[in-house]
Amino acid sequence: MRGVKDCKESYEIGSEQNASQPNIWLPESTLPDFHSFMQFFYHRLSTTAKTILLALGTGLELHNPSLLADFHSGHTNQLRLLHYPPIPASEIETGLAVRLPAHTDFGSITMVFQDECGGLEIEHPKKPGEFIRADPVQNAIVMNIGDLLMRWTNDDLKSSLHRVQLPHSTSRYTITQEGVRMTQARYSIPYFCGPDTDKSIEVFKECVLEGEKKKYEPIVVGEYFKMRSALAYQS
Repeated sequence: MRGVKDCKESYEIGSEQNASQPNIWLPESTLPDFHSFMQFFYHRLSTTAKTILLALGTGLELHNPSLLADFHSGHTNQLRLLHYPPIPASEIETGLAVRLPAHTDFGSITMVFQDECGGLEIEHPKKPGEFIRADPVQNAIVMNIGDLLMRWTNDDLKSSLHRVQLPHSTSRYTITQEGVRMTQARYSIPYFCGPDTDKSIEVFKECVLEGEKKKYEPIVVGEYFKMRSALAYQS
């Protein structure tokens, strides 16, 4: 729809409790134990997300530190397996293709696992339009603030504009016999965490200083998700 080739493959996994978007699992004979492991992984990440949300609620000095976590049952979360196949570097450099265009996530938080390939970039918080590298760190995840959490905190916590570009290290490329510089394949696993769709959220009063105004009106999460999804797929 953007007129630019989007060079990645994805496999989506959601909560088994979300009947409106049932998972489509591979046959057990195709990939033994995949179903059971990914369910375990999904719920482990849900627990981790709640721990992070509790820490954020404590840091924001909410009257109820668990308030953020309590809005997230985990049933609307999404686990995505991403594969970025090798591609001629020139296609990215000339704009014929993208790996992942610049965007913000519209939930609460996102946890990202990435391999050693690299290419993830975050917009500099004080220099709009300038991106800085988010190089892989062994045994660590990247956590992004999403737009809903920014809305909740009256912009105290900012959502991060981010993208995936070419790998930064020259060791992540190969040269074909024809002399074409090819990127290495890249793998990542983002886990998107959002509030339950029936919840109504509004700016935390603790995030509005004296003399300030709330920047956002209350909104039902499900309606917000529909609005953002519609905008994402507009031509």
